[in-house]
Amino acid sequence: MKIVRKGDIDISFDAIAKEAKIGTRTIFRHFKDKEALQENLDQVLAHEFTNAFLSIDREDHLEKRIENLSTVLIQLYIKNQNILRWTFKNVWRDKTLRKNMFSWNQILRDFVYSILPEIQNKKKPEREIIFECISFIFFLRLNVVQGLNDAQIKEIFILNTKKYLS
Repeated sequence: MKIVRKGDIDISFDAIAKEAKIGTRTIFRHFKDKEALQENLDQVLAHEFTNAFLSIDREDHLEKRIENLSTVLIQLYIKNQNILRWTFKNVWRDKTLRKNMFSWNQILRDFVYSILPEIQNKKKPEREIIFECISFIFFLRLNVVQGLNDAQIKEIFILNTKKYLS
């Protein structure tokens, strides 16, 4: 996690060994292959995402839930943007990564539905627009391409979500 979070896109066993200051063979005592390593990374991320989403009070009024969801998503996107970028870079080359990415997409949707169940009352095109407007790709475009800061991105997430839930 540390290697990818700091910006290194290579999560090879050699890179991990170098970062941990251990021999490459030692890593194989914990992970039999790269797939096992990816599974472990997914578990760590799942724990982080679950804890972050559980911090949102589902009893708050709609606007507060939208605001809190936007805050949590942006924090997770910032913290994990290099991991997410690495995933997008490698997803089409790696069958396991692709399977996990699609699974993660559904997990994220389920979390969002649990916080904003009102989305389920919308037609499919409106639901898809809402999910697109709070997606990592949209965050990345606003941040990297348009140069917006976190507060500006949060405002856009909130405005779009409110608009399509109204």
